[in-house]
Amino acid sequence: MTGKSESPRAAPSPTALSALPAAPAVFTGREDEMAELLGALDPGVGGGSESVVISAVAGLGGVGKTALALCVAHAARGRGWFSGGALFVDLRGYDEVPVTADQAVLALLRALGVGDADLPPTADEQYARYRGELSSRDPVLIVLDNASDPAQIAPLLPGEGGGHRVLVTSREVQDSLPVRQFRVDGLSPDASRDLIDRSLRRYDPGDRRVADEPEAVRQLAELCGHLPLALLIVSALLRRRRLRPVSTLVEELRAAEDRVRALRAKGVDQYGKELSLRPVFDVMYARMEPELARVFRLLGQAPGDSIGLGVAVALTSLERERLEPLLDELAAVSLLAPFPGGERWVMHDLVRLYAQLVAVEDPGAQEEVAEGRKRLLEAYLQLLVSAKARVEGIPEEASQDHFNTRELALNWLDSERTGLLEIAHWTDGEDKGRPGSLLIALYLDSYLLLRRAFDDWATVAKAAYESACRVHDSWAEARASGAHGVALFHLRRFEEAETAQRRALRLSEDSGDTEGEAIAWDRIGVALGALRRYDDAMAAHYRSLRMAARIGLLRQTTRARINFGAALTEAGSTETARAIFEETLAIHVELGDERGEAAAHDGLGVTLLRQGRHEEAVTAFVRVLGLCAESGDWYHRANVWNRLGRTWNELGLHDEALGAHTRALNWFAFFRDRLGEALARAGMSTVLLQLDRTEEALSARRQALDLLQEFGDEPHIAAILDAQP
Repeated sequence: MTGKSESPRAAPSPTALSALPAAPAVFTGREDEMAELLGALDPGVGGGSESVVISAVAGLGGVGKTALALCVAHAARGRGWFSGGALFVDLRGYDEVPVTADQAVLALLRALGVGDADLPPTADEQYARYRGELSSRDPVLIVLDNASDPAQIAPLLPGEGGGHRVLVTSREVQDSLPVRQFRVDGLSPDASRDLIDRSLRRYDPGDRRVADEPEAVRQLAELCGHLPLALLIVSALLRRRRLRPVSTLVEELRAAEDRVRALRAKGVDQYGKELSLRPVFDVMYARMEPELARVFRLLGQAPGDSIGLGVAVALTSLERERLEPLLDELAAVSLLAPFPGGERWVMHDLVRLYAQLVAVEDPGAQEEVAEGRKRLLEAYLQLLVSAKARVEGIPEEASQDHFNTRELALNWLDSERTGLLEIAHWTDGEDKGRPGSLLIALYLDSYLLLRRAFDDWATVAKAAYESACRVHDSWAEARASGAHGVALFHLRRFEEAETAQRRALRLSEDSGDTEGEAIAWDRIGVALGALRRYDDAMAAHYRSLRMAARIGLLRQTTRARINFGAALTEAGSTETARAIFEETLAIHVELGDERGEAAAHDGLGVTLLRQGRHEEAVTAFVRVLGLCAESGDWYHRANVWNRLGRTWNELGLHDEALGAHTRALNWFAFFRDRLGEALARAGMSTVLLQLDRTEEALSARRQALDLLQEFGDEPHIAAILDAQP
């Protein structure tokens, strides 16, 4: 049965059905949400079969709330629930003229069998009749779709008893009503791919584009933010361009100035809804009060994959007490999703893009955006300088200490990592000299080294160098080129690393930056050592330490001494190297510099091992393990465990050696260091042979060789082949 009511304001006629609209033709990836909602609708739970239970589904426009509600409703009916029937009404809450509760109740009454002649004359009487009709029926499922205001919902709720269930969908949470609230987010990457595939093959079973172009489909789903409406739109576009590859649509969307507007297709979906994303977001934006709209536009500028409270405060220049209710409001209308703890939020990729677009389109908003980004750059830079000092163990060198401990600094860096990496590419302020984003890129070095994020480091250092070139800042050019060289070194691109460091040296010389020259010479020496050009490496390190000592750079002097000693050891001059390490160690102990002490002890241990002074080497390595534990340098510990394993093995302590190599292997696996894993397995192989565990030794040897082949590390491969049968 259906019932219709004509509005004097020409609103669309609401329709309530005793049979639900059809379930969506293509539906996937909502198994968990289906199970949760069916659990809420189950007549056997929720306070007993006679209780009225109201469930509300909230989510971003286009996330598929209606499709989910209809699938759940059909599944519930398929289980034999709601023998009294199911009613459905589209409240059109985000249309220009939404359906009112007064209009909806007339349609629901007609669906319940009340003829026009029997309709009560007043709204209050109509609601009473509606509740009375429900009270005389077996359990009924009432689906109130697309509500925008609790006033559309509250009058349509059943009275007590009867075991009825109400399922509401809305872009907004219904926190003023006695509901059980559910939230729906975008699909997973696998479900997104599946939705596109099903949509295409339903239209043409022979369409194999999803199977044939998996990478293009993955990129397409990402451009859609895994939002079901956007995925259905691109599916419609692909159906229309049946003979064209998916990659062409990816290229078009990536190049679009307004991707949100570009996500539209001709026609309507199976429920008569327009296949266009921009109007969905436009409606939500138009409903905002001016202050909320301003905050929304500014939050769209936030870099990274989530927005911390500190970032939001910097962008908006609002006090926390004023800002938090506005953030709550944006979360309530599904434009932000809060993390547990209330200190961080995520904005959907397409919503973020939309916020940026409306800021550009509104001339009055452009200045506020520029000021907000400037404030954020300044705040990030101030915190980063302090965090870098903490990571390096020299908090006194920062003008302000914003973190009481190294752990707090690392926690902040981890939480803001994606934002810092993105902001390092900003070009704001390049027309006024050295931009803050350039300094952020340079100050990320210690953190990215600690986290072994060398690809990220190489990317931001290269971006910093390009920015420095654009603003003709030779000091920054030199420092960025040097940072890029260090990242390339850790990526084992040694010749490129040397080239980058020589460029940094030349730039430092041209600008009269003696400190930069000293640093560059030291790094050139490290690259040359990796290329096994030990004489050249020693000369470079010696120039660095002499230069640094002349201008009073104690930290750089000792760093160069340690590197000089390592090159001497590799070249076979172990007595000279040992003397240098012992002198440098004494300096670091006197300074209380535990990180420098660890590096000096480590170099000394390697030298002692080369000299066959194994017990002394063990003492040095054990001391390094303790110092690294105190500083949290677990990667250095992994390398030292490996060296300790070799030392114990040569002492005949094979069980202890195997344990040390195993610890190293576990740490290298944790850090995803394939070369480290190879060297640890090679050490294990040597020890296992000593323990007469030949099969295990050969297996470890094969694994080590396979890993080393990835790096083309011929010297280590040769060493393993020479050492073992």
